[in-house]
Amino acid sequence: MLQKLKEILSKDSLKQVGVYTITGSVCKAISFAALPFFVNMLSEGDIGILNIFSNSVVFLTPIVSMGVLYTISIDYFKLPKEKYAVVFSTSLIIPLVFCMLLMPVLYFLRTPLENKFQFQYNFFWLIPICLFLNFCFEAFISIIRNQNKVQLFTKAYLLKVVVEIGLSVIFILFFYKSWYGRALGFLISGITVGWLFFYHVKKQGFLVKVIDFKILKNELYFGLSGMILQTAIFFTNSSDKFFVIANFGKEQAGYYAVASTFATIQFLICMSLLQYLQPVLYKRYADLQTWQHVKGLYTKYAIAMFATLIAVVVFAYVVYNYLLKSVYKEYLHYFYILSISAFVWTISNVFLQFIVFNKNKKIIFQLSVLSIFVAFGVNYFCAKYYDVTTLAWGQVFTNVTVFFLILLYDKKLNYFVKA
Repeated sequence: MLQKLKEILSKDSLKQVGVYTITGSVCKAISFAALPFFVNMLSEGDIGILNIFSNSVVFLTPIVSMGVLYTISIDYFKLPKEKYAVVFSTSLIIPLVFCMLLMPVLYFLRTPLENKFQFQYNFFWLIPICLFLNFCFEAFISIIRNQNKVQLFTKAYLLKVVVEIGLSVIFILFFYKSWYGRALGFLISGITVGWLFFYHVKKQGFLVKVIDFKILKNELYFGLSGMILQTAIFFTNSSDKFFVIANFGKEQAGYYAVASTFATIQFLICMSLLQYLQPVLYKRYADLQTWQHVKGLYTKYAIAMFATLIAVVVFAYVVYNYLLKSVYKEYLHYFYILSISAFVWTISNVFLQFIVFNKNKKIIFQLSVLSIFVAFGVNYFCAKYYDVTTLAWGQVFTNVTVFFLILLYDKKLNYFVKA
């Protein structure tokens, strides 16, 4: 088995995936290297506001995109160039229109959102624009990966992170020593890469004036299942930040955000490993192989993620004690708890792959709704009646519950039957 796995991983396609993964990891490393600067230069309240800003973008992206990113990636291989150009151009309308509609909605809701979640006045235009630019970046990355343009992928990713971090530092040092300077860096980097995206797709002939309303209707219908699954993942892993700022203030949200940022390093490693594991697992699923045939891979993955957990704990301990403001050390326990939660999710994620592979809409819907219900209920109860530490432990409870739900639905799909 190990020899076959070695042969699979030595293929050119997976070597390219390795390059993509390394590039993404390097860019994330640059962002983490800059984190102490932002934490030390900005107030805890500003860090909390930035956390709400970034999580709003994460939460709303699957809603405004409605599965369009899946279509852009999948149909590239299924359709001839002329038909793909029509699908591509038509699909772009969905996130564009949704982002435009979101702007007046946020404007009219700005007062209650500010009172409850510390939304800032500029959010009503910043979030919709950044949402669309973030969609453009994801679509750009998807296309150039499909085209195997490794150098362009690396340049685009590095350009975005360097412009974002570089401008954010300049803005904070010389213009806006607040969350606004960091947000402007994010906005301008998105505009830069967005311009490259439209230049590239125009050059490739993917932008056409023909709009197919049948395709538009099908995209909206298809996007519902993908949207609810992504929403469930958001509620499980990110919705707690909103409850912190709504119930405990932006300073506590800042401490919690830093702890969460370090804990989620495990997510980056998880996704990197899945880039390699997914094609191996999907091939075996297609060959009707189940748990008995793949449990060895799961064991190796679990060991790798446990080693990652230990490494992240050591790394964060050093950063908290020697690189961050001393006030953050009081809240190091947030990080330890959230690290356990993040570890459980990385294990859940690999078991989720069998459900995603089967594309059973009923099971995906049930799992998503239950996950949202559990996450919301736990977050509401802990935030209303207890403290931030209890809310952090609530994330562990939520992820453990979701893990067992995933195992239950895997069992319903006969994943654990003996061959």
